[in-house]
Amino acid sequence: MKIALSGYYGFDNAGDEALLSAICRTIQQLEPQAEFVVFSGSPGKTTQMHGLRAVNRMNPWQLIRELLTSDLLISGGGSLLQDVTGPRSLPYYISIVALAKALGRPVIFYAQGIGPINRNFSKWLMRKVANKVDFITLRDEDSLLLLRELGINRPPIKVTADPVFALEPSPFDFQKAQSIIDKLGIAGPRLLGVSVRPWPALEGYQPILAKVLDELVQKDCRVVFIPMDYSRDWPESKRVLDLMNEKGYIIQEHLSSLEHIALLSHFDLLVGMRLHSLIFAANRGVPFAGIAYDPKIVAFLKSFGLKPLPDKSDEILVELEKLLANPDLSEDISSRVRAMRSRAVENASLALSLIQ
Repeated sequence: MKIALSGYYGFDNAGDEALLSAICRTIQQLEPQAEFVVFSGSPGKTTQMHGLRAVNRMNPWQLIRELLTSDLLISGGGSLLQDVTGPRSLPYYISIVALAKALGRPVIFYAQGIGPINRNFSKWLMRKVANKVDFITLRDEDSLLLLRELGINRPPIKVTADPVFALEPSPFDFQKAQSIIDKLGIAGPRLLGVSVRPWPALEGYQPILAKVLDELVQKDCRVVFIPMDYSRDWPESKRVLDLMNEKGYIIQEHLSSLEHIALLSHFDLLVGMRLHSLIFAANRGVPFAGIAYDPKIVAFLKSFGLKPLPDKSDEILVELEKLLANPDLSEDISSRVRAMRSRAVENASLALSLIQ
């Protein structure tokens, strides 16, 4: 049994690499004989990181050859089908789906978050191709509403949960996380993790966040920036840190997704822009607060009964102190995550059901 995977893989994004790891691990738990080929932006890096065979995602001849010998194409997970990051992203991913269907292969959208989709051409492509896939699983209800608005109603559709909820770090991952904590010398007082990313529409948030973090440091918190997409997030983390008057830290190591999850188990609160920083924290029962740069953040927070952080420093501070002071919050998050883990595994069983 051979399964091809199409997603944002091979680009050093911890969230997307976590998705790849979670999808393959969960499927292999149900079907140990499953083999995978990954359509990657850096095949060598993907093979080294995950131990999976990978091919260049931009080489059409390789993609055709691999799809011809595959039993299933998995598209996802993550936010592949959107057009806010540029006009080429959605056409690329949907063209892989169209190619697989043209070659007679079953296709599943695997725990995807859909949208935003604003361009008329993007909407037409979605209606044309998505109605031909064999099954769609989604990570949130808002994505289901968007598909219905776009007129996508032919395939079976089910809301499940993000595959990363099924991931469990190994003892070695926890050892690596502990070594980082020890090296920074930050064990002890309350640890506050921060995950930021550059985003033009939110330009100007940096001094507001820096002011809030300064006040929390003065109240016995230690602030640690955690780059999730290292090449992009490290400069943005440094930018916010340089605006702070108090001392803060930035994780310097390039961590795997499982090492990120293990690291966050040491924290008391995470403030995140990156969706998977919030998911990593939730995975460990760590309270989190989201800065909403994209509807997917709002949808995820909604699933935990939360709202995005406000945009004024005094209101942000009140919200973060409230989260830090809530003794029942961690258990409430863990309880919700236990239900999400079972739905995350359901993605794999639904995918395998398409292979005859």
